[in-house]
Amino acid sequence: MEEILESAYHPECAAGDGDAAAFVLSRMPHPDTAASTAAAFVVDAGAGAGRAATLSFVALRRAALSLASGLRLGLGLRRGDAVLVLSPNSLLLPPIVLGVLAAGGVVVTADPGSTAEEMAFVARSSGAVMVVAAPEVADKVAGAGVPVLLTSRSMDPHALSAEELMDDGDPTALACPESATAVRPRPSDVAFVFYSSATTKTAVAMTHADLIAAVASASSPDDGRVCLASLPICSAHGVPLLALALPAAGVTTVLLASPPSDPAAAREAAAAHGVTDVVATPDVAAALAAPAALQALRRVMVAPAFATTEARQAFRRRLPWIELTEMAGSPEKRTEAASE
Repeated sequence: MEEILESAYHPECAAGDGDAAAFVLSRMPHPDTAASTAAAFVVDAGAGAGRAATLSFVALRRAALSLASGLRLGLGLRRGDAVLVLSPNSLLLPPIVLGVLAAGGVVVTADPGSTAEEMAFVARSSGAVMVVAAPEVADKVAGAGVPVLLTSRSMDPHALSAEELMDDGDPTALACPESATAVRPRPSDVAFVFYSSATTKTAVAMTHADLIAAVASASSPDDGRVCLASLPICSAHGVPLLALALPAAGVTTVLLASPPSDPAAAREAAAAHGVTDVVATPDVAAALAAPAALQALRRVMVAPAFATTEARQAFRRRLPWIELTEMAGSPEKRTEAASE
């Protein structure tokens, strides 16, 4: 079975056809290796909360391809169809993002904290044919006139979830040449759209070529990388970096169960997991610069950039050995969303 999974996402096909999902899957640890059983994602529940929930690389691959087959063959998702994804960080989000792309769809995200009116605008403006929403925010899109797929299982027998498609789907269903050809997009096709502000109606768009470039730039020859992520996955930098680039680089990503803006939780998690990399907001990054035993820390990516030169210099004084990268603005093109 694993040979079939690999044949559908061969590295040469990914590079030649500009398919972001294929490119990511081709770079993830091979299913036949011990590295594939390592944790791709870990949810840190905080001190004293017991064993952390994890998702291995091989489980991520299977879940994404199973979801892709369910979306494509079961729910009729077509190449280029937009899927609005609304959820706080969870272990289900990375396979959802990768699965939508593997099915040929366009991932559309926005702040889950937006109002129902704003979410309805995003759904209509993006032309979404489907919404994948966490149960706690699903009510916000109930009146948008778009079918809703929950992220996780529900007690409602009439509610379908992405988790069910991941568990019950066939990860090899899209492996045949006919299916792969029908799904695989062109490099110039839009792959990801983030609505940075539903109020001002602006959006950031990235093509498959853009995503592939982002994934390739995050590769590192270092083994044993562990990244603490305090950014939302459903954000302009979160989808390309957290959901795609880090697993493609074989990095274990630690997601905080507490609010992403909690600096104290981030500092504790960084020390507990032996974090080597951090992707964080400026306030979380500044908290890491406080006195702490973070000798394993090597890289910090800040999004957006530090607001002042003083804040940047203070960080460098306290952690002079850190490779600091500041991500200013949006990763790619900013466009104006169509008005209603």
